[in-house]
Amino acid sequence: RQLFFHDLSQCLFDFVIQLLPTAEEMAIKEDVRRLLEKLIKTIEPESRLLSFGSTANGFSLRNSGMSSLYMDLCCLLDSKGPQLQASDLVTMLGDLLERETKFHVKTLPFARIPIVKLSLDPSPGLPFGISCDIGFENRLALENTRLLLSYASVDPTRVRTMVLFLKVWTKRRKINSPYRGTLSSYGYVLLVIYFLVHVKNPPVLPNLQSMPPLRPISHEDMHIGENNIWFFDDIELLRQKWQSSNLETVAELLVDFFKYYSKEFSYNTDVVSIRAGFMTRESKGWQTEPDARDSARERNRFCIEDPFETGYNVARTVTKDGLYTIRGEFMRASRILSKPQDRALVALAQLCEERGDELVQASAQYTSNSASTAGGIPRLPPLPPQVPYTVSSSQHAPAFIPIAVPDARTPPRRLFEPLAATAAASPKLVEGTTPLLQHMAPTRSKWTSPPPPDAPEADQDSYRNNLGLSLSLATSSTPARETIHTKERSPSSSSNASDASTNEED
Repeated sequence: RQLFFHDLSQCLFDFVIQLLPTAEEMAIKEDVRRLLEKLIKTIEPESRLLSFGSTANGFSLRNSGMSSLYMDLCCLLDSKGPQLQASDLVTMLGDLLERETKFHVKTLPFARIPIVKLSLDPSPGLPFGISCDIGFENRLALENTRLLLSYASVDPTRVRTMVLFLKVWTKRRKINSPYRGTLSSYGYVLLVIYFLVHVKNPPVLPNLQSMPPLRPISHEDMHIGENNIWFFDDIELLRQKWQSSNLETVAELLVDFFKYYSKEFSYNTDVVSIRAGFMTRESKGWQTEPDARDSARERNRFCIEDPFETGYNVARTVTKDGLYTIRGEFMRASRILSKPQDRALVALAQLCEERGDELVQASAQYTSNSASTAGGIPRLPPLPPQVPYTVSSSQHAPAFIPIAVPDARTPPRRLFEPLAATAAASPKLVEGTTPLLQHMAPTRSKWTSPPPPDAPEADQDSYRNNLGLSLSLATSSTPARETIHTKERSPSSSSNASDASTNEED
């Protein structure tokens, strides 16, 4: 079994390497950002244009060649004097871009967050085309991007590999569309972080939001409006002082991830919160209730708390059939990975087999927590027969799983480096430093950095004590971990799991 985990981990690394954006894509996006920032400064000289979302949080995928490059941008207005309203800026910027550029421009000045939508057609110098949305003063989105980037930076090998693989897997299994009743990519990222912070024992990641500042900080510096945006973002310091004692491979973590969300997470009663850990729907006031705008939908069928806007349910779009399908896919993946396998690549191919577009219709008696009720279990199709090809052999490998050349196997420190613009069949990693984007919200390291070397010994001791306490708070036992390990120790837990497995095979 350990050999299977080792081979599956290597297959995942080989796979994920080829999902990373190329250096060319990153350069194009940065050129566009600079051009747009230069134009915006003609309207608001004290403005900055910052990247956010997947372009900047460490979880972006390489362009597939079937669609335009995409990026989210946020314009921050740093002037302390009178400022234009966001709706006015949207209109003015839209007019300017239509005059001065070849972008197709659509302005939405009266949206909840006013934005300018831009697109540029493919050309010889830009074969994919590019599209982007520019918002104004969306500071929470910038902080959210930095939070996810910070988590990705703590353990890039395992965290980024899991997230990038799941982004592809959820798209191929058709459970990544909020508009069709399933979950957004952002929601799946939060599921991974919650699992690694609050479920695994020992934790793979510390809880960055529970690590308090090491020096006094004002209320204004910790909040945007009523939202507490503090988290420990001095990742360089964190990696010097703390290392997870959880040594599980990325394959072992992925197997446990699917098992947890297929059998152990209580969808009926619990909330996924990377900020607080274990929470109940009742404590949030998020009981399932009809959607007034659409009687066929129900809000709060699945509950994932946004880390900063804590009253916002990231999974609010998930319908009854959507949750049934999502959980059925988690169960299918768990079953594939729990069966004895001789070839890790076969398991990976089976996991990523493309599914039809339709959602599975939940049976009338289905509830999200009915793991031991035969009527509530999605009927899983039989697995295809195994094909006798070897791990990392491209001779008979499925076309949708690209096989990396041997020298592309990545050491941990290179997972943040974009791929060079070489042939897809033979990606090479760019040598150099980690390209974490400079054009993002600033870090708050002045509240976490150590005192200068000549500071009094009392200050040094106080800092060390505060850091130790902070790390203890970030990695302490959580109810989610305790619940899982209580189940594992319980004599009845194995029989319950056995019952669920039996139902899955029906």
